[in-house]
Amino acid sequence: MYLYPVRTSSSVEFTDALITNAAENENIVLPSALSGVGGNATNIVRAIQIVATENLAYELDFYGTDAFNSATPNLNRFLGLWAFAASDGTRVAGTGLYRYYIDGLDIPLWDYDKTGEMHVALVNRSAAAKTAGAGGALTVTVWCQVMGGGTA
Repeated sequence: MYLYPVRTSSSVEFTDALITNAAENENIVLPSALSGVGGNATNIVRAIQIVATENLAYELDFYGTDAFNSATPNLNRFLGLWAFAASDGTRVAGTGLYRYYIDGLDIPLWDYDKTGEMHVALVNRSAAAKTAGAGGALTVTVWCQVMGGGTA
């Protein structure tokens, strides 16, 4: 089993300020090994890593289209989520960036709109707000495995 990392840029994705329970949606272009034929991506999320300047409760919601959390049930292609508590964030010697990590996941990633993208929302589940820009900078790395068989 080979895992492919899909990593965001702290200066491009997830740069908004987020109040409690607010989300920022991003369409992350998948590497060619994960994007499938004609953008028909069918993968599995196996691990998630967040490296952040702020110690907050982060949730990642995965969707199958860029409609994200559509109010129309037939358009809402929610696939799964993982939520980190603020206490999951660790630092070395109590300084530096906060690190969050989980593996052993089995979240399906189906690209129903065939864009070759991972549609993911970052939700702030903390009572404190996430800061915009460099003050709230973070990167998300999602480790994916290509799923054999089936089409999105």
